[in-house]
Amino acid sequence: MPAKPHTPKQLTLIIDQGSHASRVAVFNEAGEVIYQQSQSVSTMQTAPFSYEQAPTEILQSITSLLKQIPKTLYQNIGQSGLCTQRSSIVAWNTENGQAITPLLSWRDTRNQRLIDELEADALNIQKISGLPLSAHYSASKIRWLLDEHPQTKQARKSARLCISPLASYLLFHLLLEKSPMIDHSNAQRSQLFDIHRLNWSSELLKLFDISAELLPECYPTQHHYGQLRFNNIPLTCVCGDQNAAYHAFPELKSNTALVNLGSGGFVLSPSPERSKHHPQLLQTLSRSNEQGPSFVTEGTVNGAGTALSWAQKLDPCRDLFSQLPEWLKKTNQPPVFINSISGLGSPWWCDAGEPAFTGQNTHLQSARYVAIIESILFLVMRNLEQLTDSPETLYISGGLAKLDGLCQRLADLTQARVTRFNETETTARGCAWLSHMEPNSLSTWQALHVEQSFIPSSNPPIILRYQQFVGELSKRCISN
Repeated sequence: MPAKPHTPKQLTLIIDQGSHASRVAVFNEAGEVIYQQSQSVSTMQTAPFSYEQAPTEILQSITSLLKQIPKTLYQNIGQSGLCTQRSSIVAWNTENGQAITPLLSWRDTRNQRLIDELEADALNIQKISGLPLSAHYSASKIRWLLDEHPQTKQARKSARLCISPLASYLLFHLLLEKSPMIDHSNAQRSQLFDIHRLNWSSELLKLFDISAELLPECYPTQHHYGQLRFNNIPLTCVCGDQNAAYHAFPELKSNTALVNLGSGGFVLSPSPERSKHHPQLLQTLSRSNEQGPSFVTEGTVNGAGTALSWAQKLDPCRDLFSQLPEWLKKTNQPPVFINSISGLGSPWWCDAGEPAFTGQNTHLQSARYVAIIESILFLVMRNLEQLTDSPETLYISGGLAKLDGLCQRLADLTQARVTRFNETETTARGCAWLSHMEPNSLSTWQALHVEQSFIPSSNPPIILRYQQFVGELSKRCISN
């Protein structure tokens, strides 16, 4: 998107690095996007349960996008922020910044064996980290790189090795300052971070047999990290993508939850007290600053946009997103799709085997894709059922939120009002708000405008399909 005309104001630059693309966006003081561009990045499945990305490709995509920003905008940018995919991990040389391993994606669960061995410590790990024990988080990936990757072993001997979330690697290259740093929200996603002490946990490091010397230094999400190499712009916020998205919306109340559907799906609900504990959900640090941390309760859905990408490889459809609105409108009896794409997140945390449609797979392509859409909503619904308070209103965001048929089905399934705002890509906006060190003082920042609300209606067939979905997944988790 080219730059819009604007009057000189204090602008905010956001670097938003996701699983499928890197983006840059510039916001004005009202919270409006006046410039944005994106560039795709690739993910490779190298073996079952193994997903990798090229750190250099990601870094080059960001630097290319930064160089394209018009100089007339650069001179009016007062602060910047970086938000990234969480739980993705890379080993790199702290002397020259060179990546010595691929980036192991958040989807990568190749070291499930270690997680199985630590099952007896699962409750204690969750108490310290806020996260249920899972191979999706970084700790098991770090252990795998130390045990199995020859270049990591060699670099460790030179004492120049850092194994860190993606954000730390990017910071080293994007800032004038050169030191391994990471924010609290990305550090937490490693499952090595103590949410009570806001630093690496000596107990968790010992359990996973990882030295603290290999990890970057932890800082609050809202912090003066240094100056970008591009025009010395201060970087004042670093956080995970979902942590950022939470702050794009009006403040969530106890009867409200946010559903964000991108590559993965997330359910975020207010959790004002640290002690609030949902055994199968996550206690996620939404932001931190000099005043301390804030937390939310989070549920995770691994197979959202990634489920559609999986289907496109096996069952290609031209112009899928132009076809989906009509398919969702006309398809009333789709099959049930068992969505175990990238493994099951909350609240199951189990191996559910291979994804599959139930019954005879003789349905039309349109029905199969609608079934995949419904499976995403079924996974969201199961997470919502774990919350203490059933939400009466759901805010929905992310690329899939643009589908009216998806939003209406979610309303019917949950019997909650589903509210979609005029901006569905909210990660960058939330990061921009956080980049102002005292965002509550932003008198000019405008709230998102409601684009459409979807009112729940009676839809017994989707309830029956949901019950079938839950029953089948529960059986699979027990058998596996």
